[in-house]
Amino acid sequence: MGESSDLYLFIGRFHPLFVHLPIGFLLLAFLFEVCSRFKRFEHLGSAVSFSLLLGFASAVAAAATGYLLSEDGGYGEDLLWIHKWLGISVAVISLCAFVLRQWFYENVQLKKLYTFLMWGMIACLFGAGHYGGSLTHGSDYLVQYMPEPLRAITGAPVVEAKSIKKIEDLDSAKVFMDVIHPILDTRCVSCHNPEKYEGDLLLTSYDEILQGGESGPALEAGSAATSELVKRILLPDRHDDLMPPSGKQPLTEDQKDLIAWWVDLGAPTDESISELDVPDNILAKLNKLTVDGTGFLVRTEVSEPDTSLVNELNNGGSFRISRIAQDSNFLQVKTRNSDGMIDLHQLSPLSSQVTWLDLSGTAISDSSLAAISNFENLTRLHLSQTDIENNSLQHLKNLAHLEYLNLYGTTISDEGLDNLTGLQSLHSLYIWQTEVTESGVEQLKSQLPNLQIDTGWQSEI
Repeated sequence: MGESSDLYLFIGRFHPLFVHLPIGFLLLAFLFEVCSRFKRFEHLGSAVSFSLLLGFASAVAAAATGYLLSEDGGYGEDLLWIHKWLGISVAVISLCAFVLRQWFYENVQLKKLYTFLMWGMIACLFGAGHYGGSLTHGSDYLVQYMPEPLRAITGAPVVEAKSIKKIEDLDSAKVFMDVIHPILDTRCVSCHNPEKYEGDLLLTSYDEILQGGESGPALEAGSAATSELVKRILLPDRHDDLMPPSGKQPLTEDQKDLIAWWVDLGAPTDESISELDVPDNILAKLNKLTVDGTGFLVRTEVSEPDTSLVNELNNGGSFRISRIAQDSNFLQVKTRNSDGMIDLHQLSPLSSQVTWLDLSGTAISDSSLAAISNFENLTRLHLSQTDIENNSLQHLKNLAHLEYLNLYGTTISDEGLDNLTGLQSLHSLYIWQTEVTESGVEQLKSQLPNLQIDTGWQSEI
């Protein structure tokens, strides 16, 4: 019985291949018929019967494979019923039209019936196509992007394109409705809704998620590792059971991590973010969902820098200090004399304003670099071609917002990279011509999976 079911399903999956054939043949037959009513194109009438016959044969194949495919389940009963009978109607009407066109075309009364059938066939053909598309893509697929003037004329309902709405206030946001549900709604619900419930699984509400599908419960609250939902989204690319399947828009790494974190918490529903235990790495991902989550500098305000101190340091010869933008209080700092010793303690009064710091090629000491731990808003740091050592990188551990780090041409090794594992905001690391090994890179990537590491000796990792 199992082998028979598999065979039926195998044949049924040829339905998308066959279903386009009757569309082409029957539309062509209709076009030939219309054109043949004009004297100039009356010769096209001889091709109508043959086109109808091919359309009928392919419509039978499409209907048969469609029936076998429907036995797999996972489709809304109402839409499926309409689609099925419209498809059968196309096959029956095309056969009747073929018989009338081939043998009774000269009969005036039957010719009128034939004309009526041809129009009915086209109507059923379009209807079957529409409802078939609704089964596959959702009932609002056709009208989702309909222009407003046409929508007004046809009376089509307004359908908003699904997108993840930015969170206004993260602390008061509800973890399920504002974070998890939007992810599922935009990535998973197209295949797990009442009209197309793949695997008998619905993901349109919290209760339906808990109910699960044919494989059992979708999640086990408190254990992401044993939850079917989490396991499916973490499968390798092109795996047969990967969710969403190949060809659908995949989940991002952040979205996967947020779902796993939510399940590990016990899959809470009404709790707000402020009521939950949120690790730093998850907080960074949640911040990206906020209105100002496009950048740390955009959503952070600092006081006006001490202008007299900035001028003094600029005139002192060691630093070049400027604002990163005309209307910003954040500063960028570069060194003037790369051969001289740099003392970062001079910049300490500006530590909250300095966000870009370039120390490339300087003779900076470990004791001087220690001052960098107080630069709480630092996002970019250039340490290329300096004499820093592995232990020097321990001073970076407090830089929670550091996004870019350049260690090109230093003696940093795998040991030094261990000091970077807690930098959850870090997304770009350059380690050309260092002593870092491939295993060290892989170890760091296991801790910071979203980090892009440019090694120089192979493609970006």
